Amino acid sequence: MSTSLVFVHGRYADSGDWVGAINTGLVAAGRQTLPDEVDTVQLDYSDVLHDVLAAMPARDIELTEPWLDYARHQRMVRQSMHPFTSRPTSPYDFFPKEWVTRFLMNRMPEIQRYRAQPEVRSAVRARCMEQLPKGDLIIVGHSLGSVVTFDLLHYLPKDTRVKLLLTIGSPMARRWWRETLAEFRGHFPTGQVGTWVNLVNKGDWVTAGDGIHLWYPQAIDTFASIGLGVHGETRYLASRPAGVAIGDALSRSPRR
Repeated sequence: MSTSLVFVHGRYADSGDWVGAINTGLVAAGRQTLPDEVDTVQLDYSDVLHDVLAAMPARDIELTEPWLDYARHQRMVRQSMHPFTSRPTSPYDFFPKEWVTRFLMNRMPEIQRYRAQPEVRSAVRARCMEQLPKGDLIIVGHSLGSVVTFDLLHYLPKDTRVKLLLTIGSPMARRWWRETLAEFRGHFPTGQVGTWVNLVNKGDWVTAGDGIHLWYPQAIDTFASIGLGVHGETRYLASRPAGVAIGDALSRSPRR
């Protein structure tokens, strides 16, 4: 079965050349560029996110059977990602990070609605589900897209397998997002997700240089230095750690 590479954008859908950036990262990591048989798909939920009337009834989480090999599989992935797992000092370590997050989010009404209203999250999820390919997936979630993807994972069709979840520029370490996602605590779908790698730019103002493993232990935190203030998806995806994660997932046999 072929693999689809899925990109979930952040606050806005006007992403750069994310496919080209992935190929740059693969080359930097010494891997082959994307094979022709890999379909690339961007999930676009921006119309729902920015619609003040968007809403759908919330759904209960459908629990999946845990996969006992998830931890063993993560240890294998951690070995290949080991050169990137040491957290460097971030220039934002000296800032009041939670206060800055609140300040920024108070100026983004669509983000506030998504965070505060389960009906909006449900509408965004439904829009993404309409576009989600079937079969084996590699999913990249950028910024808000990492939150949307994490939510989406808990509602996947039972015949869908995610070989790699790669979150980049994720704000999920911040308390406001941890509170929003608290309903998923203890329910990560290890039976459908092969591995989860979280990539952080130490100079990213959204992540403030922080990983998420402390609150989401299923994730492997990795770090890169790609520039002060850099948050864009193309710079992340063109980095070597992104290339290692995606390249290895493409060459890895599906986990069943």
